[in-house]
Amino acid sequence: MIKEKIRYDYIKADKITAVILPAFLFAVSFIYLYFLRNSLFFYQEGTSLFICSDEYLQKFINKPGGLLEYTGNFLMQGYFSPLYGASVLTLINVIFYFLIVRTGKILTGKISIVRLFALLPAFTLLLLQTGYEHFMHYNLGFILISCYFLLCISSKNRHLQLILISILPAFYYVTGSFAIIFACLYICWSVLYEKGVYRSLMPALILLICTITWFLFKEVLFYQPVEKLTGYPLPFNDLKRFNGLLLFLSLYIILYPLLIKIIDKLKVREKISRVLVPSLQTTVVIMIIISLIKLYNPDLVRIMQLEKMVALQDWDGIIRQQERFPVANIFAQYYYNLALTEKGILCERMFHAPQDFGPNSLCLPRLNEYYNRSVHFYYTIGLINAARHIAYESMIAYGYRPGNIKILIKTELINGNFRVAEKYINDLKRTLHYRKWAEKYEKMLYKPETVLADKELAQKIMILPGTDFFIRPDDRENINLLFLSNPVNFKAFEYRMAWMLLEKDYKTVVNEIRMMKMLGYKIIPRHLEEAVVGFTNITKIFPDLGGLSLRADAENDFFEYGSAYNLYSNRKELLSEEMKRLWGKTYWYYLQFK
Repeated sequence: MIKEKIRYDYIKADKITAVILPAFLFAVSFIYLYFLRNSLFFYQEGTSLFICSDEYLQKFINKPGGLLEYTGNFLMQGYFSPLYGASVLTLINVIFYFLIVRTGKILTGKISIVRLFALLPAFTLLLLQTGYEHFMHYNLGFILISCYFLLCISSKNRHLQLILISILPAFYYVTGSFAIIFACLYICWSVLYEKGVYRSLMPALILLICTITWFLFKEVLFYQPVEKLTGYPLPFNDLKRFNGLLLFLSLYIILYPLLIKIIDKLKVREKISRVLVPSLQTTVVIMIIISLIKLYNPDLVRIMQLEKMVALQDWDGIIRQQERFPVANIFAQYYYNLALTEKGILCERMFHAPQDFGPNSLCLPRLNEYYNRSVHFYYTIGLINAARHIAYESMIAYGYRPGNIKILIKTELINGNFRVAEKYINDLKRTLHYRKWAEKYEKMLYKPETVLADKELAQKIMILPGTDFFIRPDDRENINLLFLSNPVNFKAFEYRMAWMLLEKDYKTVVNEIRMMKMLGYKIIPRHLEEAVVGFTNITKIFPDLGGLSLRADAENDFFEYGSAYNLYSNRKELLSEEMKRLWGKTYWYYLQFK
């Protein structure tokens, strides 16, 4: 009677576990992705632009695995909504879990241990999803492998099994190199679970189909190189490019029948199993939670948030975030300086957040890997042709992306190239999320007066170079040439002054201030004023300010700065920290401690 009650309690607990584990997977996936990793969705949505056109589809149907990426890009269209993104990925994780459980149930009757072995790959997939370069088509690849394998082993009808195996070439066409995982998985299962002649016949059949498929796809249908046939989407041709977790998940799926076979062979007493299985499940859950916590990088998340705000042109948001939660990263500080420039307060506020990279954080190199970021500097400062060139190079290197197409549309409208702008606008109109944005700029086509009526574009037209010049490798030269060709380009002037401040060339800064009144300045921006006060106290010479004057309390602030420095100068361990706390937002602090 007692044994029956214990057994009944165990069965009841097992049924509860059957609900709790997928519910826990669902909750952890959604909470982590939606609340702690939502910047992932903006990043991935911005890496591709799904266009509803035959031309776009054509790029994917001419190679094995292309349709898988096409489908993934289709699903990622909705990533502009973090709620949608978190929901889709969470659903994929839960489906993957149930597919693995169902497969294990067919292979063995020990369903409780199967749930444990299904939990591990499902959470591994979640860990992979936290990576910014793990795109939707990778998730779909593992789902399709699981579905196809489950179909093949579910049927007891040998003829149906052969029919299912015979469509492996079609599966390879859809999934690309993911089919290699399936072939290895099926061979592993056949060797372990098939009986009689089929134990060797089925692996031989799989290898024969793979050989024929390889020949047809390489020599007849697609003429693809070996690297494409074995390395897309998964890079089996170069295992060094494999993410460690991705390699683990691939091997785990291939060896899953072997793991189940080993469990079947183990003779664990029921009494021990009742304790062991829940303990192992709890251990796996704890390990996954710890891994997720360790993978969370708040600085990386903040950088992605800054990039999202750049795309939305939320300059106030960038300034607010970088000043409240500063990130010691060149991209974060570059975006901060960019936002200050767009608001016209670069020399007024630039030291309110850290400047750890000197003038390097004012602009980024014109290199392939920086295209999507460096283009914003040229667009902001008024070098429109340079911005257009970089956006076009980005499109060639990375394909259509929302960011580069938007810049191309704006720069072509500014330059009056309406036919070219029209092409890009028509492409954006065939997207899900950017249709309304495209329709706004469509109204400007062939209407120069409408372009001039737009606040943003009109401002860029006003700061265009007055005379053409060749872009130099050194952006400092480009800033100087731009200012000389258009002296009313205040953004170029402030970038020029900021560059000198960050190089600690305050003497040249002071000499330049005399022309500011002629440029239309009513007051001297704070950090330029601090440079003047510092120069005056060091040289004992009061410079020509061209008719402008200092604030009444400017000298008093410098006196207080000096008093604070003298107070802590004998305590070297506290000097920098205390001066940063009290005066870290001044040019004086940067000049002395950076």
